[in-house]
This record gives sequence, C-alpha cells and structure tokens, in this order.
Amino acid sequence: MNPFRYSEPLPPSELIDRDEETETLVEIAVSGNNSRIVAPRRYGKTSLLTRLAEELAKEGWNTVHVDFFGVLTLADVAARVERAYASQLEGGVAAWFAGFRRRLRPSLRIGAGEGAGADLAIALDPAAEPPLLERLAIPRRMFERTGTRTLVVFDEFQDVLTASDRADAVIRSEIQHHGDAASYVFAGSQLGMMRSLFADRRRALYGQARALDLSPLDPVDVASHIDARFRATNREIGDALDPLLDLARGHPQRTMLLAHLLWERTAPGGRAGDEEWPAAADRAMAEVQDELRAIWNGLSTGQRRVLTAVAENRDGIYAAGRRHGGSRGGSAKAAVDALLDSGEIQPDPAARTGYRVVDPLLGEWVAAGRTAE
Repeated sequence: MNPFRYSEPLPPSELIDRDEETETLVEIAVSGNNSRIVAPRRYGKTSLLTRLAEELAKEGWNTVHVDFFGVLTLADVAARVERAYASQLEGGVAAWFAGFRRRLRPSLRIGAGEGAGADLAIALDPAAEPPLLERLAIPRRMFERTGTRTLVVFDEFQDVLTASDRADAVIRSEIQHHGDAASYVFAGSQLGMMRSLFADRRRALYGQARALDLSPLDPVDVASHIDARFRATNREIGDALDPLLDLARGHPQRTMLLAHLLWERTAPGGRAGDEEWPAAADRAMAEVQDELRAIWNGLSTGQRRVLTAVAENRDGIYAAGRRHGGSRGGSAKAAVDALLDSGEIQPDPAARTGYRVVDPLLGEWVAAGRTAE
C-alpha cells in the first residue's frame, strides 16, 4: 500500500515536523487560554488539530471539532455546534449530553434531519442568538456537571461572519465566562479575515487568542520521513529526494502528493532516479492543472501580474510589474495585500521580490508560462 496520503488530513502518527507546534498548543490550552492557527489551505491545520485533540484526550479532556465552512445563518452555526458535540463526545459525558440536548431550544425546523443544516427555522438576528448561546454554553454546563475540561476547535472560523457581522461578539459574550471549563482554538484559511477578527481593535475577539502561524515543513524531517517510508515498503528514493525537496519546498500536501506519485513509479526493490522523478513531477502538475487554472481565473489582472513576478523572482515587485504590463503605484500594493490575505503568497526576505508563492506547484506553473501541458 502506498504510504503517502495526500487527499485527506493525516492521522497524528503520520504528522511530520509539528512537535513544537503541538507542544505550544497544549501549553496554551492547559493554562486556560485560547489560540488561533492561521495557515493557507492544505497546510496541515486539521492534521495538527487532530494531534492536539489526541494529546489532550490522553489527559482526560473532552475534545470537539466544529467546522463552520459554508455556514449561512446564526441558526446554522448553532446547528453545527450541537451536531459536533452529539457526534464526538464519548463515554459518560456523551450520555449526559444526550439528555441535556433535549433542553435546548430548537434551531431546526420540525422534521429536519441531522444533515439538513440549511433547512432552518431561525434565520434572523437577534432571534437566532438564544439558541446559539445555549449551545456555546455546553462546555460550561459540562464542567459544572462532570468537572471535565473541553478543547473546542472552531475550524474555518472566518465563515461565521457570513452568518452575521456580529457573530464574533455573540460567541465571545458566552465563551469569555468559561475559565477552566474550556479552551478554544480558532482556525481558518482566509488569512485576511482571520487577521481582522483577532487583530482589529474594533472586533470583539481582539487579543483573545494567541496566534500560531504554521511554517513550511523542515526539510530534514521531510527527508527522513520520506526515506523511511520508502525503505519500509521495499523501495529506495535515491537521487529523486533532492528534486522532490526542491519542488515541494516544505508544503505539507504537495510534499505528500509528490512522494505518493514517485512511490507509484518506483518498482518494488527498486530505486527512484532519472526516469521515475520526471514522470512523477509531470503527473503531479497534470493532476493539479484544473485547480491552478481556477485560482488564476479568480485573480484580477493586477494580482496576476504580481503573482507572476513573485513566481519568477527575477526583479522587485514594481520592476516586474512594469515588465508584465503594470505600473508603479498603489495598484501593486493592493494586489500584494489581496494575495497575502488569500494565502497565495507569503513574505520571504530571501526572495528578490520579498515574497514567495505558497503553493510550489502554482508557482512552478505560473513561472513556466501557465501552459496547458
């Protein structure tokens, strides 16, 4: 069986190079404080959060992961919270919750199933606030009843602003009273929105969670992990390791994708080399072609110019922008800010432009001229 999984979050045992981050998150939670993880898409947030939950569960904590992706109303937010507790609590506390949830005000229409979160009876503020507040209070009620602490992960947290511009204020009004009952981790992939939620003095959650940014994977740890898994499955990565590390650049999901495709092309008992690596790299680019095109098509002309300049990394942003048909001024700055907020680029002092493309395959494709092949 191919030992490299790239299409889903990794189990804690397969996580690479996140020991320090896990330890930091555990310390923050145990001390009764909240944290926030901000990282681009497919950068290993969910895998890290799964490992965090596993570590705290060993210490007797309840752990609940609420995914807010695509929520539309506060009632939808309330339904997501309730379903997460109902499906993830275990043991005696699960039995307690089975009874307790009967006391909760309905947030769904009669007859709506567990998966019918969009079929909502309460859609408008402030009518939806009481049901949401009741569900947000669950960790406090649980602590009063059982004395057990809870780790609550709010994933894709920026989407709650779609439900209501003051959803963060509603949420803080309850969780600020949880003290020893619960610690929260707020995670999101929309970097600009997450930053505004926690770094804007006008927002209710300003300064309420310690930030933890995920950096690229350490190449030493990546090399050791890939080499060990090749050897454990009767293969050697050989000379293909260096170009794989160069192309993946520490991106978690792209590293797994490239390793997966290289392993597929390496015969049992064989060694990857000059034939296997180019075939694997070409296949990887072919697999992500539609995804890269969708990203490109979603960018403005100014953003495309800046992204191309960053991918090529030959000149400064403004010089490259002029070479690609742009002009010096605020438009380039606005494009840079938009790409930073969306997580397409990150600061990189070592680069000539001062930035790098987060997805190395996107950078490779853009720099190569955005060709179909």
